[in-house]
Amino acid sequence: MSFSVPASRQPLRRPWTMEELVRGRNIVLGLATDVSSRWTYSSHLNSYVAFCSMHNFPLDPTPDTLSFFIVYMSHHIEPRSVGNYLSGICDRLEIYFPEVRSNCLSPLVSKTLQGMKKLHSKPTRCKLPLSRDHLLRTQNSLIPSSSHDEVLFVTMLVTGTCGLLRLGELVIPDDPQLRNSRKIIQRESVELIEEDGFAFSLPFHKADRTFEALAEDGAAPHVIQAIGRWSSETFQIYIRRHPVILHAFLNAHRGRTPTSPSSLSIVAL
Repeated sequence: MSFSVPASRQPLRRPWTMEELVRGRNIVLGLATDVSSRWTYSSHLNSYVAFCSMHNFPLDPTPDTLSFFIVYMSHHIEPRSVGNYLSGICDRLEIYFPEVRSNCLSPLVSKTLQGMKKLHSKPTRCKLPLSRDHLLRTQNSLIPSSSHDEVLFVTMLVTGTCGLLRLGELVIPDDPQLRNSRKIIQRESVELIEEDGFAFSLPFHKADRTFEALAEDGAAPHVIQAIGRWSSETFQIYIRRHPVILHAFLNAHRGRTPTSPSSLSIVAL
């Protein structure tokens, strides 16, 4: 079978050697997973390797081996966490065992994990959400003689809540190997906004799904869904289970004026 290739004007590009292609691919594969995630995944893999070693199982993550791993680990840690372990194992072993992801999704593995959750899993205990009253009381607790650490804690608490920031975006890991300069907020990016606020640039972040402060301000659910980048309406389950947030929604829809965000100011450092 023959066919003609349509003529096109392609720029002249130098072909790469196999060594250059392999090196380039290795670099981008190394950047595909965040440093902190790689550290966590490696820890999960170590648990799997130790399990296989002590039980004389091959490292090949077959459905049988993975299901035994689930049963064993669920007797030592929360079964819901075992699912996270499987994700780490898939990430670390996929290059050596391409079928590991399909094995993790096999009926045997899925039903084993589901059964262990019913047998050993404990109910999730959600913490009460931070309210604006909590933030104001914390801020008002500061006195002129407060230590630097106390002032810094309150600043981080208010900034993180109002800015919908993750904990990892407010602190720097103690381990230098886990630090990522792209996630560190630079001081020169901070700008004062009139007299009651400030702004800064977050160079790299994962979209936070926190929405308690927006709920207390009376924001509509679809606004919270858009800002939090929720692809579904699952977040409304969290709202229904937390009386504080549900109460804020009800008050907002009854016409009550919610607490103004401008009532919260960052103390001068």
